[in-house]
Parts: sequence; structure tokens; C-alpha cells
Amino acid sequence: MENFTWSEIQAGDKRAFRVLFDEYYSSLCLYANSIVHDIELSQDIVSECFVRIWERRESIEIESSIKYYLLISVRNSIYGFMRSPESRKTDINTVIARLENTAIEEYNLEKDETIYQLSKLIEQLPEQRKNILELAAFKGKTYTEIAEQLNISVNTVKTQMARAYRFLRDGVNSDQHLLWFLFRKI
Repeated sequence: MENFTWSEIQAGDKRAFRVLFDEYYSSLCLYANSIVHDIELSQDIVSECFVRIWERRESIEIESSIKYYLLISVRNSIYGFMRSPESRKTDINTVIARLENTAIEEYNLEKDETIYQLSKLIEQLPEQRKNILELAAFKGKTYTEIAEQLNISVNTVKTQMARAYRFLRDGVNSDQHLLWFLFRKI
């Protein structure tokens, strides 16, 4: 449970920032490590991310949740690392593949209300639509691959995906950014 408000952090409350750090540091390190597979590098990336947040706290506007903002900050820091000379020590293609195949729910975010809402909504989809969505969003299949696997037309896949997105968008009581992040591979 959060024992701080973002406005307290913006005002320079170090205690509130420490609570934020303590609450999210470990899970963010696990998230980063699942992508770069180097715990020390992951800790450095997350620590630097928190330093930047503290330094720019007055100008940062959090439009969704703090957790989501932190995840995106860490992800962007990993992209930044990949562009740096130090990244030559790491296989860039491997890191890119891990970033592309990373889904939020793999990092103990199942408790997040939006993830819970999405999973319940996905279960309500008609079976074929649910299969198509899961193949595209969670398995990274292209529309053509899905059409071939299910022996249906590509247009049917497109139509079913559009209907699935509309249903999910209408059913989730959250911002659109999380939906984009979850389904960014499509």
C-alpha cells in the first residue's frame, strides 16, 4: 500500500520518495533482470532511473499509475542502455528480443486491478476471438500465421481482433496506455 502521494514527492519529501523506492525497487530489478539477464546491471539501471525521477520530480506528470510510470521508465532506461557503448558487452539482439517478448503480467502485476479486469474480460470473449487474441497478443503470432494455424482468412483475424480490442477497451476502467503496453506486439 502506498503511504505517500506523488505531490509529496514533487515537493521534495525524501521520506515519501524512500517509501516509493522501497515499495518498487525489488520488483523493478526483477523486471529489468528478466530482460538483460544481469542482476548488477539491472540494479544499476533501476537505481539510475530512481535518481532521474528524483532529479526531475517537479516536472514529472503521472497520468496513469505510479507503478505504470516506473515500468515505462525502466523499460526506456533499458532502451537507453542498449544505445550506449556499454551495451556492446551484451548481445543487443537478445535484449531486443526479450524486450519484445516481455508482458507486464510476468512480473507479479497480476494484482494490478487493470490486469485483473483484462483477464476477466478476455475470459468472456467467444472462444475463437479469445484464441486469436491470445495468439496475437501473448504468443506474438502475425495475422497471417494465425489465419494459417486456425484455417481462417486473414480478414477474419483482423475483424476478430478489432472486436476483441473494442470489447476490452470498453470494459477496462483504466487508461488506454496500459492496453497499448500489454498488446504492443500486435
